[in-house]
Amino acid sequence: MDSNPVEITVVGQGWAAYPPERCAVSLAVRSDGRTAEAAAEPAHRLVKELAGLIDPLYNPSDGPIDAWSLDQVRHSRNRPFNHDGDQLPYVYQALATIEVKFSQIDVVDAFVYAVSALDGVDIEHFDWTLTEDSAAEKRRHVRTLAVQDAVEKAEAYAQSVGRTAITALAIADPGLLGVAAAHQEYAMAARAYKTADDGFELKPQDITMRTEVHARFAAS
Repeated sequence: MDSNPVEITVVGQGWAAYPPERCAVSLAVRSDGRTAEAAAEPAHRLVKELAGLIDPLYNPSDGPIDAWSLDQVRHSRNRPFNHDGDQLPYVYQALATIEVKFSQIDVVDAFVYAVSALDGVDIEHFDWTLTEDSAAEKRRHVRTLAVQDAVEKAEAYAQSVGRTAITALAIADPGLLGVAAAHQEYAMAARAYKTADDGFELKPQDITMRTEVHARFAAS
């Protein structure tokens, strides 16, 4: 049997899913009226009500809300048309956006339940994430899984041609060994689901991290 080493090049893939640890909630305050003042007054009132819900929970060091921001109330106007095509008087709008960042996500559902009771406030979206330190640790773990997958593939290929030992020659990020990348590194996905059987409950999807490595081995 040929005793020359056989070169094996493989793609190793790793992935893992983790529950989110932080959440940013984006809110929009909207109101309209026949005058600019009639549109602005409800918007400013709603912003004050939201601030009243946020301030008791705000603590930049310990949370549960560690940051929040308010965009200024913006004003616009337009002239709608009726079903006959006639242009109607101006309708004035007021809009403000608020982002609330939670470091303790167990209180998000209660906050959202309270906010949803305010007429004129829309919950735009949720951004579920990990903490920076946690994300770095989990990325290392997913990288390790990808390398382990590459080793297992190389061992299986080596055994299929009668080789019993493999030696790593190169391990690289996708594309650096001349092999096209197939997956984006560390893709994350999370969505929020809402139910209202008894109150308000959020069910965020886990955050999924995926990565791949390209590796080259010599099998002997």
